[in-house]
Amino acid sequence: MKTHRPKTMPAHAQICLQSLAESGLGNRISLGGAFGLMHYFEYRSTFDVDAWWHPDATNRERQRVVTVLEATLQPFGSVRTRSWGDVVSVELRTGARKAFSFQIAQRSAQLEPPTSSPWADICLDSFPDLVANKMVALVERGAPRDLLDIYTLCQENLVTAAQCWQLWRRRQTLAGSDAESTRARLAIQTHLARLEQHRPLASIADANARASAQRVRTWFKAEFVDALT
Repeated sequence: MKTHRPKTMPAHAQICLQSLAESGLGNRISLGGAFGLMHYFEYRSTFDVDAWWHPDATNRERQRVVTVLEATLQPFGSVRTRSWGDVVSVELRTGARKAFSFQIAQRSAQLEPPTSSPWADICLDSFPDLVANKMVALVERGAPRDLLDIYTLCQENLVTAAQCWQLWRRRQTLAGSDAESTRARLAIQTHLARLEQHRPLASIADANARASAQRVRTWFKAEFVDALT
């Protein structure tokens, strides 16, 4: 699938990635998450960057990446670096609020080799990997943005519901994670029930927003879950 430079790229993201490319470290990470998806299909903005470590990145190279990110962001505010599990996050704060974060995680599975970003010497996840990882987030987390991302990609005919589940199962199998259909179906149904309890359709005042929410929820119930075999 053809890639492009996102039109609504956050300024801090652009500066950080240019610094990594100029430091020769752009191939030590691969862009993922919503920011990675923007390089294939741009329909919503994000203020943060999610990425994966290259499997061959050494501890020294990883520390260099973090150091470059910290130095790049320091002129713009207060910088804090946090680590939890297999994730490191370099965060910029302006005043009392977080303005930007650059998160890099250890990858547990990869379907295809990454490609090159179309605008800088930075690796970019393949579209199948981006969809597979978004599916993992959908099943495990089920945030409204996860539902909206998968719904939009399917409605734009970039991928089908059946293909989404196939990519999810491939990724789960490679990672040695649970790929059981019954559990995944129940997870989606639980996320939808929680969303409807937290934000009933009747509570959405705007008619267009209410109709849009109803379409998304109905599609997941009537089509998406049924595509899981």
